[in-house]
Amino acid sequence: MFNIKKILEEHGHEVIPFSIHSNKNVETEYSRYFVEPIGSRDATYFDEYKKTPKTIWQMVTRSVYSLEVKRAIKKEIADVKPDIVYTIHFVNKLSPSVLKGAKEMGVPVVSRLSDYFMLCPRFDFLRDKKICEDCLTCGYKSCVKNRCVKGSLAVSLIRVFSMKVHEWLHVYDNVDAFVTPSNFLKQKLVSNGYDAKKIHCIPTFTTSKTEVGEPAVGDYGLYFGRVDEEKGVETAVRAYEKMPDRVLKIMGNDDTDEGRKLKSYVKEHGLKNIEFLGYKTGADLEEVIKGARFTLIPSIWYDNLPNTALESFQYSKPVIASDIGSLPELVEDGVNGYLFEAGDAEQLREKIQLLDDDEKVAKMGAKSRSRLEERFAPEKHYSDLINLFDNLVKK
Repeated sequence: MFNIKKILEEHGHEVIPFSIHSNKNVETEYSRYFVEPIGSRDATYFDEYKKTPKTIWQMVTRSVYSLEVKRAIKKEIADVKPDIVYTIHFVNKLSPSVLKGAKEMGVPVVSRLSDYFMLCPRFDFLRDKKICEDCLTCGYKSCVKNRCVKGSLAVSLIRVFSMKVHEWLHVYDNVDAFVTPSNFLKQKLVSNGYDAKKIHCIPTFTTSKTEVGEPAVGDYGLYFGRVDEEKGVETAVRAYEKMPDRVLKIMGNDDTDEGRKLKSYVKEHGLKNIEFLGYKTGADLEEVIKGARFTLIPSIWYDNLPNTALESFQYSKPVIASDIGSLPELVEDGVNGYLFEAGDAEQLREKIQLLDDDEKVAKMGAKSRSRLEERFAPEKHYSDLINLFDNLVKK
């Protein structure tokens, strides 16, 4: 969101935010229009909410439909009179009432989708560490039966109920155009009944906070990002367990259930070649990327154009990625990295060994950088996005 805000402002546009209150928010004069979050201003994730009656009620309304949010967005639109409304994320925090409120004010509405919340109650098509599309073929009863959302019958019921309400209310008819970061997501929507003419694939972009500098061939494999089950970090750990002469660094918040599990496994098995760096941002994060030989994206879900791939390309790093979701749109096998079967640690190990050659690493890294400049550059994103906005405003 901040990247998009910045590039629009650099081209002379005024960008006015609407969000929830949070103690982590950047200060803005428009915070007077923001709505209170679920629980407290310190809570971000579901596990951080204190499950009081008020919080549970907020969770239900924000999942289904919030009149409070609708009133707030309509008030802001009435006061600031924007040309267009662009939503980046609203599910479970603001609710789709934000779309209805904007549309009732006569403003074109564009919604960027970053996951599969319109198709899957869990958002990620994942169950028991495997891809599951039962809700598309058998209906949402599969989600309730399997308690897919947070392992809870109650939370699964609320989520399924909210999706049915959204269907009954036709809330997504209030969206004039959808933006997807990958063709994979676009095709998933089209194959499940959404109008292809309303869906525009505009990939994400990334910008560097430090000097990119000359590409360097590093000496360790790197995974960076969330250390959660769907990210498949366990596959990388199992691959490196069989390669004690090679180093894997894992950078990201590892104070998660999956992170704690993997750290215990590494300690119990005495794996000295696997290092957890914790969460890093800005220059600290970028220095670790610069020192990597290649990066790993071993996701077991339909990963939807992860920023980690673009950040890897920025520093001319080959990427070894799972062969599912949007990842084959990013990594061309044997050109700017390698693809392997999701969850297959042995196949991942074989691909890692293919990058023992420094010359090959440098050549593939250069291809990664070229891929970024051709398809994922900031100016390309801006051009495609503003063309979409202009066409909708003119209509």
